[in-house]
Amino acid sequence: MRWNKTLAVGTALVLSAACGGMDEREAVESLPDFAGTSLEINTDALAQDGAALVAQDLMQVEASLDGQGAAMLEGARLEVKALNDTLRQALVPIADLAKRAANEQPRDVLAFGPADRANATFRLFVRKGDGQRYQWKLEARPLNSADDAAYTLVAAGALQRDGEPHRGRGTLAISLDNLKAVAPSFAGQGKLMMSFAHFGKGGSKSLAYRLANFTPNPATHDAVTGAFVGHKMEATGVTRVRVLGAYNLPGTATSAKEKVLSAVRHIPGTGGRVDVRAWGGDIAANTSYVGSACWDAQEKELYRVLLQCSDSGRPESCTEVAGSRVGSAQACPAVELRGDVTPPEGTGDAVTPEPGNPGAPDDVPSDVAAGF
Repeated sequence: MRWNKTLAVGTALVLSAACGGMDEREAVESLPDFAGTSLEINTDALAQDGAALVAQDLMQVEASLDGQGAAMLEGARLEVKALNDTLRQALVPIADLAKRAANEQPRDVLAFGPADRANATFRLFVRKGDGQRYQWKLEARPLNSADDAAYTLVAAGALQRDGEPHRGRGTLAISLDNLKAVAPSFAGQGKLMMSFAHFGKGGSKSLAYRLANFTPNPATHDAVTGAFVGHKMEATGVTRVRVLGAYNLPGTATSAKEKVLSAVRHIPGTGGRVDVRAWGGDIAANTSYVGSACWDAQEKELYRVLLQCSDSGRPESCTEVAGSRVGSAQACPAVELRGDVTPPEGTGDAVTPEPGNPGAPDDVPSDVAAGF
């Protein structure tokens, strides 16, 4: 069986009877899919965000940042892409296992696998609860091991379905540390926990991620502990995300990396805007940098400014960083993308949704744990 182009983790499977009345189709359609859980910035440039879907099998996208977008946008996009690429990688063994015939287990559970992949042996369990609530867990053990006691939990989640496959309100949590423990060649580390909610049949979504020492590869990407949030309105394609990362903010004195909290919004066919708050790196203590930038539909930067502010954050405490200004805010391609610098508040720990969201998801899990 081949996966369709939407990369749904569930596709049409031959129905088979299972305990408690759950069949394979029902089990697979209760799993998360990439389209419903990935963050998106620009729906016209999904490969850049790491949110592109791949025709047929769920595999890594052969795409990377081209560095051509607005500088502040590219910094935020680097964090979004790291998260999405890791999410996709975690869904690959789930997709592979869900293609296989399931085995009945006690307590309304279906088991898929085991199956070997390049770095470990995986097995997947799906449990049906009350109503339309489903739980799942993914376990892995070292390749060539025959010991069931060697399996360890690497991902888990739940979904309260609203009738549509893979849609509703749910959670997903991934332990890269546990995967690395059974597959030492795996580069990632940390934990990634998220909550999601889908609205209507059109596909609007609201996402909240909590990251703990997360990095897809510590050799190339600084670990992040904090929150990522985002939403997408299906009717308009409008997206908003708020992400935290460590990178050098253009306009600072050296190449030292700052902590940068970015709030990005994008309107398809029009353009977008980012507002940032940065601290640390070569920014003096009790000081932060705040800034804004906007771009057109082709992501050509039209406006940028960076301000140095005291910790009070009051406008009178801010001075413009020499040489940072490009263009005018009036050049931004829509009224809602203009206006004064409006940096995101806090230090990147909050999972509160961005303005204009279709609704908030449920609480983000505090750890990677299975409910059965």
